[in-house]
Amino acid sequence: MHSEAQRAGIRKTLTFLLGAIALMVGLIVSNYLHRDTTLSRESAAKLGFIRFEQPRSIDLPTLAFQDGSPVTQSAFVGGWNFLYFGFTACPDICPTTLAVMNKALPDDLQEDLRIVLVTVDPERDTPEQLQQYLAGFNRDFIGVTGEHEDIARFATQVNVAFGKIPGAEKGSYTMDHTGSIVVMDPQGDYAGFIKAPHRPEQLREIMLGL
Repeated sequence: MHSEAQRAGIRKTLTFLLGAIALMVGLIVSNYLHRDTTLSRESAAKLGFIRFEQPRSIDLPTLAFQDGSPVTQSAFVGGWNFLYFGFTACPDICPTTLAVMNKALPDDLQEDLRIVLVTVDPERDTPEQLQQYLAGFNRDFIGVTGEHEDIARFATQVNVAFGKIPGAEKGSYTMDHTGSIVVMDPQGDYAGFIKAPHRPEQLREIMLGL
């Protein structure tokens, strides 16, 4: 039989142990709920995402969205933007990349992520053509166009190159262009790029880790 003093001591010990266990469980849960899910540059690089240590500011030239509204200096502020420089007459890499980007988009992050096609063929890619083309992938995808010189100025700042390649028939042509996806952060700065080839699972992991 335990004396009253012994029972009181046992109760104190049990209370202390239960409190310590509750504290440990609380810390574990808190660390899990508030864990840092941001990709390190090393982890990002393994997925093909070359993320700059210091994002680079962009001097946006005169460009327009597919609805005709101007692309202002703050146009890419407020969310992560994934820009692909391509064209609607592209036979392979452009539709493939846009389809991959659409498949990669996490359902719960679609409001925070924007997919943008910047045409490198403004001669043929009218705003109406861009809108119709992008709707075939996702109605929320955004098209950007402008004068050739302005698009080239923008592309140069984000390490994208493109050029016209004459076709077999007189007057025909196609466009050669960089296949990387340009990433712009919520401050509207150039944060890095994702190298081709692209896979849905790779892009999704990058999107979830931003």
